[in-house]
Amino acid sequence: MQGVARAEPESNPFRPVMRKARRCNKRAVLVPYAGLTQGAAMNLHTMGDTAYLVTFPGEPDAALLTRVRAFAAGLAADRLEGVTEIVPAYGSVGVVYEPERVRASHGELPWRVVGEWLERHISGKAASAPRAARKPREHVLPVVYGGEHGPDLEALAKHAKLSAEEVVKLHAGASYHVAAIGFSPGFPYLVGLPSKLAMPRRASPRLRVPAGSVGIGGEQTGVYPRETPGGWQIIGRTGLDLFNPERMEGPALLAAGDRVSFREVERLELEAAVVPVVAAGAGAGPVNEAAARPRAAEAAVEIVKAGTLTTVQDLGRRGFAALGVGLGGALDPWAAAVANLAVGNPPEAPLFECTYVGPILRFGRATVIAAVGAETPALPPGRPVPVRAGEVVDCSALTRGARLYIAVAGGLRVPRLLGGAGTAVGARFGGFAGRALAAGDRVAHGAGSLEVAGLGASWRLAAPVPAPTRKETVELRLVPGLDWNLIFKRFGPGGGARAVEGRRFQLSAKSDRMGVRLMGEAFALPGGAGEQVSRPVVPGTVQLPPDGQPIVLMSEGQTIGGYPQLGQVASADLPRLAQARPGAEIVFKLIDVSAAQQARLRVAADLNKLRVGLTMWR
Repeated sequence: MQGVARAEPESNPFRPVMRKARRCNKRAVLVPYAGLTQGAAMNLHTMGDTAYLVTFPGEPDAALLTRVRAFAAGLAADRLEGVTEIVPAYGSVGVVYEPERVRASHGELPWRVVGEWLERHISGKAASAPRAARKPREHVLPVVYGGEHGPDLEALAKHAKLSAEEVVKLHAGASYHVAAIGFSPGFPYLVGLPSKLAMPRRASPRLRVPAGSVGIGGEQTGVYPRETPGGWQIIGRTGLDLFNPERMEGPALLAAGDRVSFREVERLELEAAVVPVVAAGAGAGPVNEAAARPRAAEAAVEIVKAGTLTTVQDLGRRGFAALGVGLGGALDPWAAAVANLAVGNPPEAPLFECTYVGPILRFGRATVIAAVGAETPALPPGRPVPVRAGEVVDCSALTRGARLYIAVAGGLRVPRLLGGAGTAVGARFGGFAGRALAAGDRVAHGAGSLEVAGLGASWRLAAPVPAPTRKETVELRLVPGLDWNLIFKRFGPGGGARAVEGRRFQLSAKSDRMGVRLMGEAFALPGGAGEQVSRPVVPGTVQLPPDGQPIVLMSEGQTIGGYPQLGQVASADLPRLAQARPGAEIVFKLIDVSAAQQARLRVAADLNKLRVGLTMWR
């Protein structure tokens, strides 16, 4: 298998599905889709072991966007079990699935099943016909250009050999279509930028781009709905709130297919951006942050000290990636699931995720807790531990690993928003009032069984993927990505594999829940590789910004990105990366899709056996 993985990336690393051949990486599927435009052809590519990308030929104009959205609508009408996201972009559609939920015959891997389903739609043989796109809406966004709100306007003007006034006139005078929503919740990718204004992204992304910033990245323009990191050239800012999870007509102000124009204004008037908290329970309406706090009669955990970054997380949100809302949830979901199982909770119950330095917690009532993932002297790993009313547990010291998951019997009681209870730190919603926990916060929890502590006296549960030690090299298995041949075209046969596996990186302290930044010998990108049309990405996508230093997207990463894609980290290895600390040595090892998916399915099967076994024992 490894011989194949090393030899094949040079020819075609995409691993398209071919039912008759049953062999991977030979050629792309290129067939007409009669349900759309006669003669139009699409290509089918895998994205690691959890996603596919369908690409469309042609320039990203209004006609192509209509075809893309119609194809996505057809997939949604005939959704395969296990498919969680269908994400339209400029000239592509991303399809995300959970391999363990896909029904496959004995000996057949889920990626083939999903690929064959997609082939039926590409060839027009699917049961459902493409759906017509909904009627677009018109939007006018007021923008303050230049100055503190547009720090890159002068540089763009110099690049375009225009005056700043001419840049503003061109940008505000154009008419745009929303090609997709992605990067961050509500972020619109817009088609229609005048060619004179095209400018490469920044060599290294900014760590903070203010909410409402209007940017240009390559031949694209867009608006940042929330303060996030970003690499686009910022030329102005709007005060409109582009993403609000509690907006009744939909969380995103803009949608794919809408038309947008910009209007220059002199003063920025910020629309109040609501940090939403929705009360738990059916039919509950919007409430303020105070509603996230427990009532006097509820059991609660008090945060005495919060640690570096302690949040409430679960196993993520599904079904909202087309609005730019990524999976989110625990960065080490398997450790979180095991912690919950140890105290008798369902795997998806909300719990604490603690990063680098853990919290000090005071428990208002007697309960049972369990810690899995990183290790702390305060709690035996993977074992249910009884705590008394008023007891203080100091989890601040983490001796191994980066992220500790602390489950409380009965689960943490926080509002659910957009299908999940986890905290989207970058987008500032969900969890406990949409933010990291702070000293003095009190988080309610359910009334779980105290008997589970006795049952765990003679056993402990281990995380499926052990946390690495501080001195341990972290090996990440990598499936070559969509831009592999473009990145390594000058290396010759086998050169790309040697270039990737021969490098050693360090995990940067600038990493966060969105992405892990690696520092080391940079990849030299050839001409034409630095700017790509934005397309769907998933957790595990390894992007190469212009500085050539890899960024591995994590669970809170964007849903669409434009940097070249080196490949996909096997989903089974993402928890291991999440448990690595800044400074850890990172290396890549190439594998193929089948090997990556088999690794994930083994972990999923082990977790299911554990869940069933504990249920029977209890």
